[in-house]
Amino acid sequence: MTNTSYDAIVVGGGPSGIAAAWELRDRNILVLEKSGRLGGRLYSVGRGDYWLNLGGHLFPAAGSHMRNILHSIGLDVIRIPGNKFAIYWGGKIYTPGAVAALPLTMKMTMRERISLASIGIRILKAVKGWQKAMQPVYGETNQKRRARVARYMADISFRDFIGYPPRRVEQLFQSAGRRAAAEMEDQHAGVGVSLFGAVWAGKGDSMALNLDGGSGRLGEVMMELLGDQVRYDATVKSIEKTGDGVSVTYESNGGTHTVSASQVIVAIPAYQAAEIVRDIPEDVRTTLRQVQYGPFPTMGIITDETGPMPYDDIYAITTPDASFDMFFNHANPLRTGPRKPGGSLMVYSGGAPAREMLKLTDEAIRDTYLADVYRMFPQLKGHIKETVVQRWVPGNTYRPAGFDFDPMLTYCERNDVDIHFAGDYFAEIGNMEIAAGSAHEAARRARLRLMEQEKSPVQLKVVGASR
Repeated sequence: MTNTSYDAIVVGGGPSGIAAAWELRDRNILVLEKSGRLGGRLYSVGRGDYWLNLGGHLFPAAGSHMRNILHSIGLDVIRIPGNKFAIYWGGKIYTPGAVAALPLTMKMTMRERISLASIGIRILKAVKGWQKAMQPVYGETNQKRRARVARYMADISFRDFIGYPPRRVEQLFQSAGRRAAAEMEDQHAGVGVSLFGAVWAGKGDSMALNLDGGSGRLGEVMMELLGDQVRYDATVKSIEKTGDGVSVTYESNGGTHTVSASQVIVAIPAYQAAEIVRDIPEDVRTTLRQVQYGPFPTMGIITDETGPMPYDDIYAITTPDASFDMFFNHANPLRTGPRKPGGSLMVYSGGAPAREMLKLTDEAIRDTYLADVYRMFPQLKGHIKETVVQRWVPGNTYRPAGFDFDPMLTYCERNDVDIHFAGDYFAEIGNMEIAAGSAHEAARRARLRLMEQEKSPVQLKVVGASR
């Protein structure tokens, strides 16, 4: 007989859902995943010595929630030795040894050079402020810390912060800002600054790592470890309180099913959660509906060249002159020894151009992207072995200027709720560590509630008598 009652149900199998399920793996749990796999936007497909990367790929430092999970399931990260702030500008690739050298090395007018240097100095100062805001404060809860960080430069847009520089300089910052899958006008200044902060983190072990074998390995291994605790192709339609528990209704294989649990962790995009969770305060529902997402396409590329390529020492290139905003060389972390034939590349678009690109067929997206890839690196002609276009709808989450997330953070501090939330939208810009961290905290709250509910009146009486 199929079990219909659980200690906890996790809705969603992306990074946050995986983290919540792993935290509660010793309990009687069920994970409901809409697709046929785990991992969400952490998605890659193995190709011999390389892998096609189609989504997120930068992993956080040691001591983070995500790294702890990777360590516990036997997965390793690999350092990225290549240049991470190269720029394709005026038909040439610039690879300075330091980001501060860009205004001095790039071919531009004096007006453009002064503008780029001026904005760069302001961003550098703001990044230092963001890094200071990111530092933990003794006695501060994670919710309060996130609220404090989220308020950093949140009252103005990134466009307000950048201003209106010369057109080519503006295009450069537009491409860089679209890593948030949003235009500069749509994201608050703290979002844009945090993007630069992640790249300018220095030489330490911070956001300069890939997952050995590809980011999709996390979901693949978790599928094996969680086994029949996961139900795939399950679309949740409603979550509501029923007596002492929570009822979850979902559709799968043409039928409608209802299961129940003491605790439910909702780890899906915010706007979807707002529509299916019945019993939450209206200010929390409103907050969930206001979370913004930027859809975007990516394209993974497998190549078959037999010798060195001009991008071998580069990991990331910002590309304001191309149909995509970023170019990644995912084989770069593997170039520490003798160079093996072939390689793996990825490109993607964000913001308004991405929305337009998504209106095209996969074939049209491929042809548009490849035309610019060949323009950047003519050496690749005749060496493209495989391409895969991936559409991310919804895509990255980001926060607009003036967005108030406090109702959700207040809800998360309550100790009387059985429906919990987790996801990358708990940060000013989505990333896997925030997804994992918010899930860890949601699972911890769920575990505490389970322990409280499992105490019998007799146990409570004995405890009271022993004081």
